Amino acid sequence: MASEELVTEQFKFFGINVEQDVLIKCVNLCEENNIDAETFIEQWMAFSLNYVNGASPNLENLDLFVRKEFSKRRTNASAKETTRPAAGKSLTVYGAKATSPPDSEVLSSYVAVTPKRVKIEKDATTNQNDIVPATYSPTVGSAKYASRTNAGTVVHSYGDEKLLQELGKANSSNDVLSLKITQVPNDDDEVYTKAMLGFELLHEKASTFDNHIRYISQYIMKKAGVKESTSVRHKTQTNVYVAGRIECDADARLNAKCVVLQGTWEESLSQSVPVDFDNVYQYSLFPGQVVVLRGINPRGDRFIAQEVYCDAIQQLPDHKFDIAGKLSMVAVAGPYTTSDNMAYEPLKDMVTYINTHKPHVVIMTGPFIDSEHSKVKDNTMAETFSSLFGKILDSLGELSNTSPITKIYIVSNFKDAFHVNVYPTPPYVSRRKYPNIHFIPDPCTLTINGIHVGVTSTDVLMHISQEEISLGTGGDKLSRLASHVLSQQTYYPLCPAPVPLDTVLWDAHTQLQSSPHLLVLPSNFRYFVKDVNGCVVVNPEHLTKGTGGGTFTRVLIDSDNATKRIAAQIVRI
Repeated sequence: MASEELVTEQFKFFGINVEQDVLIKCVNLCEENNIDAETFIEQWMAFSLNYVNGASPNLENLDLFVRKEFSKRRTNASAKETTRPAAGKSLTVYGAKATSPPDSEVLSSYVAVTPKRVKIEKDATTNQNDIVPATYSPTVGSAKYASRTNAGTVVHSYGDEKLLQELGKANSSNDVLSLKITQVPNDDDEVYTKAMLGFELLHEKASTFDNHIRYISQYIMKKAGVKESTSVRHKTQTNVYVAGRIECDADARLNAKCVVLQGTWEESLSQSVPVDFDNVYQYSLFPGQVVVLRGINPRGDRFIAQEVYCDAIQQLPDHKFDIAGKLSMVAVAGPYTTSDNMAYEPLKDMVTYINTHKPHVVIMTGPFIDSEHSKVKDNTMAETFSSLFGKILDSLGELSNTSPITKIYIVSNFKDAFHVNVYPTPPYVSRRKYPNIHFIPDPCTLTINGIHVGVTSTDVLMHISQEEISLGTGGDKLSRLASHVLSQQTYYPLCPAPVPLDTVLWDAHTQLQSSPHLLVLPSNFRYFVKDVNGCVVVNPEHLTKGTGGGTFTRVLIDSDNATKRIAAQIVRI
């Protein structure tokens, strides 16, 4: 049974000190309701967070706690008692006739407890649908974010001028389009449950990468008009072509003096050879990149390159855009709260924007609860991460009432504290179903009535940039980085990867079946919208930047069966 010592110990576990009279009342309540100290404290903490903003117990809120929690139990118990036949005097209870001995204690169990209505004062900043987590300390918003003066500013525009003039206009609830949105399937229809996360077999991993090298190199050779290649160790003083994957033969970053080329098993028995790039006037290389080199290998132990081929960009898929109207989209990338709090003010403003402008499709990439956030790492939240994510989904789910034409596609992220830490990342799961919310994996390709839209939530541009070396490329670096994704036909071509990459999932879920018409690549790089080999690449940046607000992208697509027009703008939240 409960005692003052046990109750005090349980309260101290949550960092709560109580006065003696409150402690005595808590012990009495445990005895009256036949519950132990641990159960009582757990029920109190749940009540305190839901009704009194996490306040410590006192005599007044304990009375409210009794009326809220234990009166329900007594009422339920009395309802069960009315169905029990017993010998003795007949009693009329709630209109039903039952027999019971005329005992005052038994009679009291049939008396309905009607507590008084008590007005609970709540924080003016919170309501039923607020996206504020339960915490042991008050949640304060970001002063820097609240004081911003550039909200709604268009900072970059791209595309057709006529479409740009219409891009900022809001849709009405009557602007309904007949949309058919599907996820592009993988060739082998693999699912995430087939992967043994963290238990990769080395020979299967080697075979997967070898198949990728062989497939991409053959595609490069076909586009370059190269008919055949040879072993990377083949001795020759005449120009030959060799195919393989770029690797680094040093503990530091890749540089021109430590590049090696790993060949395929079929041609080179997976052997590697150092490569000399002194005679190459133009190249752009990174670890994991599949290339075809032209050059000589006089002694078989060093390949002297003359030219680099790495173009395996696919053609855009044929499309029949059969929509009677213009398709409006919004692309936004997490995190969705500033770095100094968990108030989710930027996300609330994003919900307000969606509610006002009513786009047809919204693509939201994680993380929603960043595992690296200071307020997540300091363990001050008084609820589970999944519970907080449920609040976020509830706020987005309510848009089905105010903006019924909007479909929201949420892309997972391995940085989310409530999700699995693996890349590629399976879609989120929610017990509650929302008619306007759809979960998709990272990465993913969607088809919207014939328009292919590729999206990932991982900063692949920054990761490649940190490892890439280049010479004589000039031009736009961001376009070049984006072209690596298209030319390698995979959302994540870097290897080794600074992400928790699973090879089986990488092979099944990151390959591009074709170049998409629109490619969303969120990054810490400055926002941009660029045409890369016919593909419109968008970096919306992030909705938050430190303690301030960030940006998002809105897109308008108009097309007939022959041509398509895409306009996009980067907007500050």
